[in-house]
Amino acid sequence: MKKQLLINILIFGLLSTLITSCTTDATSPEEGGTLKLYLTDAQSAYDEVNITFSEISAHFNSDWITVVGEPVKVNLLNYNNGETLLLGSEALPVGKYTQIRLHISDADIVVDGAQPLSMTVPSEELKLGPQFTIEDGITYEMVIDFDAERSVAVSGPKGNPSYKLKPHIRVVPKALTGSISGNVLNNDYNPIAHAIQGTDTLTSSIIKEDGTFILGFLEAGTYQVDIEDNDDPLKTYSTSAVVTVGDNTELGEITLF
Repeated sequence: MKKQLLINILIFGLLSTLITSCTTDATSPEEGGTLKLYLTDAQSAYDEVNITFSEISAHFNSDWITVVGEPVKVNLLNYNNGETLLLGSEALPVGKYTQIRLHISDADIVVDGAQPLSMTVPSEELKLGPQFTIEDGITYEMVIDFDAERSVAVSGPKGNPSYKLKPHIRVVPKALTGSISGNVLNNDYNPIAHAIQGTDTLTSSIIKEDGTFILGFLEAGTYQVDIEDNDDPLKTYSTSAVVTVGDNTELGEITLF
């Protein structure tokens, strides 16, 4: 009799544990969100600028959480004029993150159709802002804007130059940006458009064959837009444009004079 009573008590305890466990799982809140990291680039006069990211991490509570763990080799020049590459997507705990860390293990450059030339990478580790917060069930998207033209330092004699990577990068939340676009009618000589704020050129874009361009991933504010012709420096265009979050500021048809 006592043995049967003990068995009944054990069975009841086991069922209670299972019910409690199921109830807890069903009502537990979300434990994290998702971070997506995109890459874009400004225009460059080089044929290729190839960067190998060996790891990309996010800083959280004194720790670094890996977002991209496998090496990714990217030709930066394939992703400009508003184009992006998804570098990685990772589920992260809820909370405030203070930095993004990039590890660059290798870099090379192609100039005038020649063979790739290795670039010196002075520091393999880069830590970048801004701070951001991951919330329950939310996907947070950030854009790494890598300016290839300003990131390549050239030294040595003209016939035998050496190249060094000195990364010029800005990181912006994708949801907090807008863009500027337009259509250059006389674009015969590969003009370039620049978005300037203060004394800093934040991004630039080669005009496409059809005359269109996009200066993308700009934070809200007022920008000076300068367009200059590569072969005829006298043909230029300059105007002021206001960027608002989530919108594209269309400049319409443009003629260089």
